[in-house]
Amino acid sequence: MWTTVTPLRIAVLWVSVIITALAVALVSHICRQQYAQLGAMEREANQMNADYGRYLLEQSAWGSLQRIENMAAQKLDMRSPEPEEIMMVKRN
Repeated sequence: MWTTVTPLRIAVLWVSVIITALAVALVSHICRQQYAQLGAMEREANQMNADYGRYLLEQSAWGSLQRIENMAAQKLDMRSPEPEEIMMVKRN
């Protein structure tokens, strides 16, 4: 087995320990960077969801039937027909 410990074997072990330590440090650094990026993307997604909710509210407000009727009456001078003005058309 290991009857004699040569300086070459010790040097190889030290180099492998140093390489492993550097690899652990690099992987930890990369993990921290990606975790920070994940946090930023989650904040951006939350902001986009909030903006989308506000957009839906605004869209429903602009497209409400009451608003459209008021705009038609004010800007186009339109009105709902009186019952006597309505004609039923039969199709054969």
